[in-house]
Amino acid sequence: MKPLSLILASLLLANVVQAQAPATGEKLPDVKVRIKNVQVEEQQTPQLSVTNVKMKRWTPKNWIEFDVEFDIKLPAEAGGRKGSYPGMQLNIYAALQEMTKDPKPKRIVLQGSLDLLDIPADEPCHALGYISPATMKTLTMKDTVTASVDIQGWGVEIVVDGKVIAAKSSIGKSAWWESKDNFEIMQGMVLNKMQTPFAAVFGDYDVPVKVK
Repeated sequence: MKPLSLILASLLLANVVQAQAPATGEKLPDVKVRIKNVQVEEQQTPQLSVTNVKMKRWTPKNWIEFDVEFDIKLPAEAGGRKGSYPGMQLNIYAALQEMTKDPKPKRIVLQGSLDLLDIPADEPCHALGYISPATMKTLTMKDTVTASVDIQGWGVEIVVDGKVIAAKSSIGKSAWWESKDNFEIMQGMVLNKMQTPFAAVFGDYDVPVKVK
């Protein structure tokens, strides 16, 4: 079994830096995106107080949280620092320790796409993605998971009109998730905040997302 670092080091990154017009034909302004930081850690299920319901006893579990910090630049005709960009897609990839049970095993990678809305150009932006405890238990067979142990590598990319305009990886500069020979991609496994119990927390810390 090849270690993840050796697999990633052998792959190349295709750089695409220009956003194109959307499929609707409406011309959007050029936008530049810089991914500044990606923090991956565990967050326990939030405990929220509500009224008029019978409370249930429960034990908080660990979710895996991805906090992607980035900023954008818009041309002056689109508002510059005072402008906002209407929408872009953030793809998150998380490589686990677990392998498939095929004759030629592949490393399991969890993927999710977040549709970000109304991204401001005058401040640092954050986008939050989550892997549920149930998903992690199904794949790892562990009741409690931690990001430092159970996530072997991550990658993020921002897409506008089907084109990657920014990307960042935890290991090297290669888009390792594009290697179908080494990785089994499980799509839809990284959730946006509105799909989780965290929907009502953190206020306006993160940019809005399209509800799925």
